[in-house]
Amino acid sequence: MRTEIALKISGDLGELKGVREAVRAFLDSTKHIDIGEDQNAGLDAIQQSRIILAIDEAVANIIEHGFSDAQALAAAQISLTMCKEPNLVEFEIRDNGMAFNPLEHKPDTEFYYEEGLENGLGLIAMTTLDSAYERRDNHNILKLRREWGKK
Repeated sequence: MRTEIALKISGDLGELKGVREAVRAFLDSTKHIDIGEDQNAGLDAIQQSRIILAIDEAVANIIEHGFSDAQALAAAQISLTMCKEPNLVEFEIRDNGMAFNPLEHKPDTEFYYEEGLENGLGLIAMTTLDSAYERRDNHNILKLRREWGKK
C-alpha cells in the first residue's frame, strides 16, 4: 500500500518548523505500517533525525538562496511530497527557484567538524540517503529515499 502526503511551502523561513513537524509525524507513522507484520520495521530515531535534517536544510537553502530577489521569493512555489511504501519512504522537494543541484556540492565534513559550523550539516545528512536531482520545466526536483533496514 502506498501513502502520499503533499505540502505547499511559501518562501518564509518561519514555515520550517511546520515542515519539520509534518515530516516527523509522517516518519513516526512508519513505525507500525504493515510490512510483513514486523514490529521492528520502520525507521529508528537516528534515521528519522537524519531525514528531517536533510529536508530542513534543503528547504531552508531553497528559501535563502534559490531566488534572485524578494519579488521572486514572493512568487516561490515550493512543495514537499512524502510517500511511503511497504519497503521505503521517499520525499520529493520541488521548487521554481534558480537551477541548483545540491548533490554537486559535497560538504567538507572535516572542515565542518573542526570549525564547529552548523550550516550545511543537512547536506552531510543527505549523503546518508539515496538522492537524485533533476531540472525539469524550470523546476528543481530533489528526491530523497530511504529503504527499511538500511543503516
